[in-house]
Amino acid sequence: MKKRSLLYVGLGLAFLVWVLNSVALNLYLYWTVGWYDVMMHFLGGLTIGVLVMWVLGFENRSWKNFLIAFIAVLIVGVGWEIFEYINGMTFSTEKYAEDVFHDIVMDSLGAIVAYLFSTSSSKSISPTQSLS
Repeated sequence: MKKRSLLYVGLGLAFLVWVLNSVALNLYLYWTVGWYDVMMHFLGGLTIGVLVMWVLGFENRSWKNFLIAFIAVLIVGVGWEIFEYINGMTFSTEKYAEDVFHDIVMDSLGAIVAYLFSTSSSKSISPTQSLS
């Protein structure tokens, strides 16, 4: 994917996350809709992953590029969990470790999708071409 396009996708995702978070806070969706937090962590991992890929200019697939982007998303995700804990934003103490684990898994899945998306070829395949 072209670097400029990746920037637009990353900024669009950041705006989407901001809007969805604002709606969630106003309507208490994090506390009333069980899957909302899961979706937000996936989108957060996706957003950070795409922006990291853009900043670092990674357009080719390699284990090094993947690991750098993946670790960057994990650092932000773990940092967010620490921020939530320090600021008393955790309400379920009995399943706290399980919640943190699920959040990090969703951040990680977002990072994987961001990497695959960012390194995908922008060339289209015509109907007469083979997929192999």
